[in-house]
Amino acid sequence: MNAPLISAENLHTYYGESHILRGVSLALTPGETVGLMGRNGMGKSTLIRTMLGLVKSRSGRVSVDGTDVTNAQPFRIARRGIAYVPEGRGIFASLRTIENLTLAERPGVDGSRQWTVERVLDLFPRIRERASNMGHQLSGGEQQMLAIGRALLTNPRVLILDEATEGLAPLIRDEIWRTIRLVRDAGIATLVVDKTVSEVTAVADRVVVLVKGEMVFDGNPQALLADQALMQRTLGV
Repeated sequence: MNAPLISAENLHTYYGESHILRGVSLALTPGETVGLMGRNGMGKSTLIRTMLGLVKSRSGRVSVDGTDVTNAQPFRIARRGIAYVPEGRGIFASLRTIENLTLAERPGVDGSRQWTVERVLDLFPRIRERASNMGHQLSGGEQQMLAIGRALLTNPRVLILDEATEGLAPLIRDEIWRTIRLVRDAGIATLVVDKTVSEVTAVADRVVVLVKGEMVFDGNPQALLADQALMQRTLGV
């Protein structure tokens, strides 16, 4: 098995006195697509944010390429080739669409420039059409496309998407899933948080399910789909 690009080992994270993550471990290997699932408030976003240094863990270890980066500054983790599309998208409202893209463009850690502004605009024609619009003038779906495009422009080895299609119209959701498949096929390791079981299990090599800050399932999509009792209990499906 390939060595992990990014991994969490036995993470315990608190918000004040609330114990959110309870010994969670997760690893993402090169080229692997992992779906992270669970009901609201189960610790999915906290796990991602802890791995990225945005939230400090009380104990446990986060590694990138085997190097300990536990509680490192987020920009230092990002510079190792980890790109993040947050739930709130993080678009710069006062910048034009094209400016949101160009400010992010840089070579990958290996110097590669597979993703350019022009390639992103080809991927998302809607964004090309709105290149001169301000960030706040974009719809939610357009903002999500822009956020994904901006992340790809860092030429990452790992792409993490939190609530990839939450609140988007069906046609936009389909476009986001098409993009996730393209990213997967390009060999970028991807961690996707989403509640759409059919789509997550169709695109992921592996699915992880959290319940109250603990991992209750880590396996292939077929095994999850075969366990209807588990899905009903943990996902409400």
